[in-house]
Amino acid sequence: MTLSMAWIRTVGTQEELLFASDSRLSGGSDWDCCPKLMLLPRGDSVIGFAGSTLDAYPLMIQFRTWVETHPGALNRGLDINKLKKRMRLMFNDMRLFITDLPTGQKKPDPPECELIFGGWSWKTGSFRAWRFRYVPSSEIFDFEPVGMGVRVARDHPIVFAGTRAAVDKARDDIIALLKSRNLFRLGMPYFDMEPFEALRDIIRHGEFDDVGGPPQIVKVYKNGTSKPFAVRWGMPNGRELSALGRPLFERERTSLPVVDPDQINFLPLKTVEKRLQRAQSRHGAEPDALANA
Repeated sequence: MTLSMAWIRTVGTQEELLFASDSRLSGGSDWDCCPKLMLLPRGDSVIGFAGSTLDAYPLMIQFRTWVETHPGALNRGLDINKLKKRMRLMFNDMRLFITDLPTGQKKPDPPECELIFGGWSWKTGSFRAWRFRYVPSSEIFDFEPVGMGVRVARDHPIVFAGTRAAVDKARDDIIALLKSRNLFRLGMPYFDMEPFEALRDIIRHGEFDDVGGPPQIVKVYKNGTSKPFAVRWGMPNGRELSALGRPLFERERTSLPVVDPDQINFLPLKTVEKRLQRAQSRHGAEPDALANA
């Protein structure tokens, strides 16, 4: 399956909505460069998935196409809460067009996927996020708001999608991080980067066969814009940077800021390059693949 998450990050008095995921698709082999997060063209919202691509990709892409071609959706005339309702309607309607079932089967198999969706609501002046999942008892896709379903401490606003064991591990690791920093107590602000740190470590330790590849991360801001970040991550063939899961070519330029997954700095690529070059010059080393990216 995978491990994806969305949470509200508090930085001082400011908030932003973050999405993060691994990059592995599996099924007979592992493909560690696959997008799990998709920015919607209106700019203020993101959708991600966990599970079967056969089930999830048609839903995600058709919804993104609708946003592109519906004026009210594209220009943000429709608030994200309205988009959420359209998403539920569209997902359930699309299942009506699954035909040519095996002999004797009257209904399509339940979809093996979960989706996370969220962004900035101009109507409520707040970040909103939901997990969409198929409910077998009612035979429909339905949603849970951020902070519901899988909880981390009281009402910390986070939502997960993915393999149950990996989700439970992420939740436990986040709680352990908060406790180690004396943040797991009443009156404390919500998360910083603890969810991303948990995802990073789960990928590195390789405990779950279906969670792997470079982490992906996207931010949504209160001004209604969203931005993906490149991640510094050691990969085969000496690659050092990835963007939404794809390893960038050795000399490929990118306008995206870079995340160091260990120091959790969100820096422009030029700043990262200059710091690396200074460090390498002090040690007499040649610029590496990242400095040439």
